[in-house]
Amino acid sequence: MKHTFLMMRLTRHAVAAVFAMLTLQAQAAETLPAPVNGITFEEWTAGNARLANKQPLDGVLDTLQVNEAKWNEANAAFMKALQEGDPRSYTFRRYGEVFANPAVGRFAGKNDSPQVRGKLATFEDYARVQAHLTVATEAGKDPQEVLEEHDLNVYEFSQEARPWVQETARAAAGGDIEDMNRIREEFEAEYRARYGLAAPDKH
Repeated sequence: MKHTFLMMRLTRHAVAAVFAMLTLQAQAAETLPAPVNGITFEEWTAGNARLANKQPLDGVLDTLQVNEAKWNEANAAFMKALQEGDPRSYTFRRYGEVFANPAVGRFAGKNDSPQVRGKLATFEDYARVQAHLTVATEAGKDPQEVLEEHDLNVYEFSQEARPWVQETARAAAGGDIEDMNRIREEFEAEYRARYGLAAPDKH
């Protein structure tokens, strides 16, 4: 139960970090929070990527050679750093990068990196989930429950959303974003009706 609650708290950071890592430039001073109990911020992120993909905590603890109490202390410290930090910072962007590619630190070279299954095969697949997340968050719903409804966990979404975020950015830069916006807005309207939310004021 404790680990489930932790993953619920991390989900909002992980989903947002997917977009931050793709759109933000590196900061001049690229510093990360100091290690806690010998666990670096990047290793903590890599461990949580595995937990988000439903891998066992015991395997994470074994790789990092710490007990659960020390892991929980690192969790508390690094969660605080994310919650109190600037979402535009290098720390937040690096969280997204490592969450999407968690072969870092003592996890580098291991053959247990989470795998994905191509669940967001089309832009429409991606736009539906992203629209649902956007509207559900506005309605105060848990994003992890939204992902579960679409048969995704937060790690899978971090992987599978990435090419569509990049494609959207390319379309916007080329002035060819109209169809994508229409699809997204149609899905948002569907979920606004579901949650009883009014359409956003465009004026």
